[in-house]
Amino acid sequence: MSVEQIAPLINAALSEVQEERTAANAGIQEAQSHPDFSPSLLSILLRQDAPLSVRQMAGVLLKQFAERNWSECTHVAAKDVVKANIISGLGDPISKVRSSVAAVMSEIAVHDFPESWPGLFEALMELLGSGEGNKINGVMKVLDELANDITDNQIHTVSPILFPRLVTLFKMTEFGVSCRCRAISIFTIFIDLIAHMGSVKHDASEKLLFPYLPDLISESLRVIETPISSAPEFKLVSECVNFLAKLVQAYPKEMGDKVSTCLPVLWGLLSNNSATYVSGVANNPEYVEDEAGDSDGSAGGLDMLIQSIFEFIKGLTERKKYKAMIKKVLPDVVGLVISYLTLPEYQIEQWDADPEKYVEDDEEDSMNYTVRTSAMELLTDLSVELKTSYVEALIQAITKIMSSVGDINEGYNWKIYEACATALNVSGEVVEECMEAKKVEFSFGGVYNTVVLKGLATDKPYLQGRLIWLAASYIKDLPSPQAAQQLLDCIANSLNANTKPPVMIGAMKGICAILNELESDEQKAILHSHMEKIVPALFELASNMEGDFLILCLDALRVTVSVRPEIVAGEADKVNAFLVDLFVKHANETFIIATVNEVLMTVADIPECQGSIQNTVVPVLLQMLTTDGPTSPKKKGEDDIDDMKGDVLELMTTFVRKAALPLADKYVSDVYPTVINLTLTCKKDSTAVLQAGSECIRAFISRAYDQISALNLNGLSGSSYVLNLISRLLDPEVAEYGALYSGKLISVMINKAGPSLNINEILQGVLNRLTTCETPTVQQSLLVVFIKLFNHDLEGSMTFLQGLTTPSGENALAYVLRQWCEIQVLFNGEFETKLAIVAFTKLLPLLITGDSPLATIMVSDDDVSLETGRLLRSKPGSGPVEVPLPVKIFKILVQELGIMIEDKQAEAAGDEDSEDEGVSDDEEYEEQTLTLAQIAAMLGDDDEDDDDNKDHPLYEVDAFEHLNGFLSQLSKHGAYPSMVGQLNDSEKKILGSAPAIGHR
Repeated sequence: MSVEQIAPLINAALSEVQEERTAANAGIQEAQSHPDFSPSLLSILLRQDAPLSVRQMAGVLLKQFAERNWSECTHVAAKDVVKANIISGLGDPISKVRSSVAAVMSEIAVHDFPESWPGLFEALMELLGSGEGNKINGVMKVLDELANDITDNQIHTVSPILFPRLVTLFKMTEFGVSCRCRAISIFTIFIDLIAHMGSVKHDASEKLLFPYLPDLISESLRVIETPISSAPEFKLVSECVNFLAKLVQAYPKEMGDKVSTCLPVLWGLLSNNSATYVSGVANNPEYVEDEAGDSDGSAGGLDMLIQSIFEFIKGLTERKKYKAMIKKVLPDVVGLVISYLTLPEYQIEQWDADPEKYVEDDEEDSMNYTVRTSAMELLTDLSVELKTSYVEALIQAITKIMSSVGDINEGYNWKIYEACATALNVSGEVVEECMEAKKVEFSFGGVYNTVVLKGLATDKPYLQGRLIWLAASYIKDLPSPQAAQQLLDCIANSLNANTKPPVMIGAMKGICAILNELESDEQKAILHSHMEKIVPALFELASNMEGDFLILCLDALRVTVSVRPEIVAGEADKVNAFLVDLFVKHANETFIIATVNEVLMTVADIPECQGSIQNTVVPVLLQMLTTDGPTSPKKKGEDDIDDMKGDVLELMTTFVRKAALPLADKYVSDVYPTVINLTLTCKKDSTAVLQAGSECIRAFISRAYDQISALNLNGLSGSSYVLNLISRLLDPEVAEYGALYSGKLISVMINKAGPSLNINEILQGVLNRLTTCETPTVQQSLLVVFIKLFNHDLEGSMTFLQGLTTPSGENALAYVLRQWCEIQVLFNGEFETKLAIVAFTKLLPLLITGDSPLATIMVSDDDVSLETGRLLRSKPGSGPVEVPLPVKIFKILVQELGIMIEDKQAEAAGDEDSEDEGVSDDEEYEEQTLTLAQIAAMLGDDDEDDDDNKDHPLYEVDAFEHLNGFLSQLSKHGAYPSMVGQLNDSEKKILGSAPAIGHR
């Protein structure tokens, strides 16, 4: 398709007439299969006589084509034409065209560089040395886009050529601020890559990066110290601060005294710009967000600079040496940060127009990253890291600020009150901790009388809402019981449709804060009379809310329902009908559904509501499970429908778990057949249904096995269908993640059915499925079936497995033991990890006593890593490392002990004031990363809360005491010295720190 054919389509795609745009887009879509499509788009993009809008549209279409179709495109000659000619566009006189060209080149490079575009880097370097501003800026845009895709293998070739030129460009002013910004930004990106390479190649930093740091640091400091004379220079200073912050994080030792040079300059920037920010941004009705930027429209300005400095300070608090520097000026720093909490007028205008946005934006973890949210985040980090010192500094800062503020009703003075209240709000947990430990002298009663009461008497809704939330967070510290009652009256009266949204939001957050503070039923008694008004008001408000506003309201309902359950019980049918209607209406909105589920689960805890749930909620959920099409207008695709059914099944599981026994006929005769049929007949890749369905069936078997077994479904018992489901989950053709919870279902079935079960067939199926799995979490689920059998009857289970073989003919016991050892480091869930540890402590003595042939099995002792959820070995440049099975088990037990010791130390540190702790400046960058076991634990389920696990004999066993005692006994065995000799240094250190054996 020629340029002459595509150009009219692009013009039509820019038309203001909808019909013309639709027809043009259809024509463009059809043209993508033509060999000349991409060369023709490039030709239009590069034509300097074409209108800019047309050139930009051609660039957008070409980038989309590269992103979506480049790898699959078979028109090699056409792709070669594009790659050969696009580089010339980097010298285009129009900056926006250069940006389009750079974006297209970067996208193509992701697919083709370096293998299928070998000359790209050399061509870019040639243009970079041309001395022509347009070409240099064009190349810098490509490099900025491409930097994140450079690998550790490529950096060795790239850095010796690229880095000297980047240093030169960073120090030059001839090619503009944007060029300098990109130069230092690219180095910031590469710091992460090179620092992480140090874990394998210890001289990587010294060879690749350190030679250039003196010039880069010196120039960065010079840029920061130079007065800012134009808006784009804010971005350059910000990038320099980001660069230095990344260096402090990656190379604290090498940065050393450089930080003490940086800090006074950064304090000066924060201090000098505080008044400018408050008057020129926050209190300026004419200010436009992100109005400052570079020629490409990239965000810049004072906002970006302040956020960069905050990030720098956050990094310093993680280091002991730098903490001391921060603490010296902490009251001043906190005071400055509070000034940056000032509510901006432009945000107030946005929130007035869309109150839901206020709920979304005004949180420290908001996705809308502003100076205010950045300041909240910094105060939170300072409070956690510096504790008592921080709280003392906060009190000093607020006292100083409030002593100089004028009349609250004059001008923007109310914002100062709001900023101080916000600071106390975000620091509340640590402030309360220090108050309870009597480490600081602080009475919230003074704040209540001088700040809260004054603010509530104004007509400023954002201040009123914040103060309600603040006072609620400190409800145990209010000056009198009367003050608490006044606060609760204020909250109850604020929960109506006529209340200003910020006040209503503060009231709902206040309810959540109060119930987070009041733990005992005795403490919650002060709420009882107000719940008669609050609970119905929340239900009424929720019926007219959407989005984050609705989530907040539902969250408040979740915590209040259990305070006076009889209020909900009295209107159970109405409440449940309302909640299930919300469930159907918002079936595609994950966060809303999750919160609705939590409210329904709380209601299900009320015995008087369970009948209503069966009659009102369950029928609707059953209809959703049996409907082939979407039950919500927003649920249209097959994946959407599967996800919705997964949500329904999870909720149904909760109802089954909480229902009174024996289960009502509604569950046994209607719900169970529906769930088992759906899970057996869903598509093989419907992981949401397979996972949630198997968990629901497990709940039925766990709680009502006899009722299910007695059920007759088409001539088969209800439990027979469970065996069919187990067979399906173990089918290698079924999606691997669909079998994630199969092990738990099998274990419960074995436990409940007992001798009547054909366990041989089931375990052979588990074994066969295990041989095809690649995902550690699924492997763990299947292995735990065997581990539970080992704990129940070790020798009998081992004998049984000796009689089975894998599909490839390998002995089943040897295979299971080897697989188990190799993925134990990735086990997640506290209970299943404990099961594995106890089983290992039973198995190891058998292996080192006598002449067990299992002791000769060799097991991998390679390091492991996670990539896309799969298990990978990593021993670059060497063959696999293997050790005998007993040694591997011993090493695993020592490593598990190390994790437990570390957890106990962290828990103990959490009970103390840890403001003087932090990462030592001598620690290497890679040592700050999480271990695989920690990552696995974070990603895994909290299986300690699993109802079925609570009935297991080992549930109450203290894994640390058990393992420590076992190793103490093992240390007396004759084989012990030999096994210790095969530990690495880290493992020996762990063993030496074990309480029961460290002295040996």
